[in-house]
Amino acid sequence: MIPPIPRHPLSLLLVLLPLAICTGCLSGDEAGQPSGGDATLNLVAVLTDYGTAGSEAGALEGAIYAANQNARISTITHLVRPFDVAEGSYLLSVAAREYPAGTVFVAGVDPGVGTRRRAIVLESKDKKLFVGPDNGIFTGIMDSLGVSRAFQISNRSLMRSTGVSSTFHGRDIYGPVAAHLAGGVPPELVGPQISDPVRLNLTSAFRDSSGLHGSVVHIDTFGNLMTNIPGPLLQEAGFYAGEVLAITVGDSTNLVTLATTYGDVQAGSWVAMTSSEDMLQISINKGSAAEAAAADVGDSVWVSRLSTG
Repeated sequence: MIPPIPRHPLSLLLVLLPLAICTGCLSGDEAGQPSGGDATLNLVAVLTDYGTAGSEAGALEGAIYAANQNARISTITHLVRPFDVAEGSYLLSVAAREYPAGTVFVAGVDPGVGTRRRAIVLESKDKKLFVGPDNGIFTGIMDSLGVSRAFQISNRSLMRSTGVSSTFHGRDIYGPVAAHLAGGVPPELVGPQISDPVRLNLTSAFRDSSGLHGSVVHIDTFGNLMTNIPGPLLQEAGFYAGEVLAITVGDSTNLVTLATTYGDVQAGSWVAMTSSEDMLQISINKGSAAEAAAADVGDSVWVSRLSTG
């Protein structure tokens, strides 16, 4: 039964006020969300080579919060090898695929900071945004997720309000711009659209009559050697689980068992498998392949069958 409408103005106000408050809550406008029914994700994921000992990582996060107090920050890593754009590109592409659409990424590996290289925003085909220097850091993203649009950052109103330095664009440009984008600012407002984001000139893995050839693209904290050799290339070469292969990394050649997991070999033994990214990974069970092979990122990798001669 609907209660009678009060005749006294104050009583009427007390009835209508809760309804007005509830309506405002449901609209999303008062909560800092865009109208139209799509909630703002406000998620900013960061990847840098800043390390964790200094103030740079914290300053970047502070700049993000200063531009968008509703931001949520997810740290991919601050431990990219200093100045290593190629490793940053690889790590970013591996991590980014796991985040939901609408995430905004900051890539702060920028050895050319302060030079004439552009600052850009890239939008992937799965509706994620990437903010950083136009130095090839987004090569892995372009290859794995594809690009729908890219923009050069020129809108200073989206940058750090207290000024832009020549040495810390992560704090002054990338972080604040990412924060605004995460809060719902359309990417086309950052500046003019571009069609030529920089790509790294990376050598692709290949197969020939002697075996598979590639390179080390990352060494993880366990000393596992991550390569750019795709798992399907192992299948094309006819290599099978349980087979012992000759694998040369740089100047070091070792007999390595092709397996599906570390526990398929004894502790201390060499093992190779397809990683969770479906790429060839070279390891030592409960040991460091990088240390044993004196390997480094960029070293060549050659995988072949044992000679029968």
